[in-house]
Amino acid sequence: MYSSWKRARVLVAVGLVLTATAALGIACSDDDDGGSSPTAAATKAATTPASNATKPAATGTGTASADLGETPGWAGGQTGTVFYTKPFFCNTTPCEAGTAGMNPAGVTDPVPSVWVLVPLFTDTQGLTFHCNTAGKCPTHPADLDVSRIGLGQVIPLPPHSHIIDPSEAGFSAAGETPWKVVVVGIKTRAAWDQLETGKSIETLRKVQAEGEASTTPDVPTNLILFFGVR
Repeated sequence: MYSSWKRARVLVAVGLVLTATAALGIACSDDDDGGSSPTAAATKAATTPASNATKPAATGTGTASADLGETPGWAGGQTGTVFYTKPFFCNTTPCEAGTAGMNPAGVTDPVPSVWVLVPLFTDTQGLTFHCNTAGKCPTHPADLDVSRIGLGQVIPLPPHSHIIDPSEAGFSAAGETPWKVVVVGIKTRAAWDQLETGKSIETLRKVQAEGEASTTPDVPTNLILFFGVR
């Protein structure tokens, strides 16, 4: 799997626990930043107020490479292994959805994307997500500030899966590669089934082209993950 991805040339992840599926759809359609975003069941999240004070940088990128955990990931029609090598980075605390952030020190563009796919439908029987437990995934933040997209304040990171694009500028299969997180909410089981079959950014774009009945647009975040793929 590693060699095939490298020749072509996977996280997560992050998504949103919604107060309701409909709320996300509204937020996405109104988001001027060109995106919007996301647990398996559309249950109400326990929230905590976001501070109005200036938010300090959430560093934590570490200094040495290490294998800090693994998840599956999709790319180029295949399922590979994502191995995480550094803690996440955000330039605010907590990390935010609905706005792009800055690169950590020493990281220069182009930085490739990892698309975090969050199920917004309730018919999840039989599905296994790349990160299955809300608030817990290797080197991911436990929660996310969603106030910019109108979904409350700070919510736990929901279950999700990941797609990366081997043809994207900056793509590398090597460990410690930085990846900017983009969230996409998947609204129907049929749309998810297409993604699970296609396992590619091309499939995601095809499903998004079906309209907001199937998915949300891309939702930028200021979260950067560090991982390699094999």
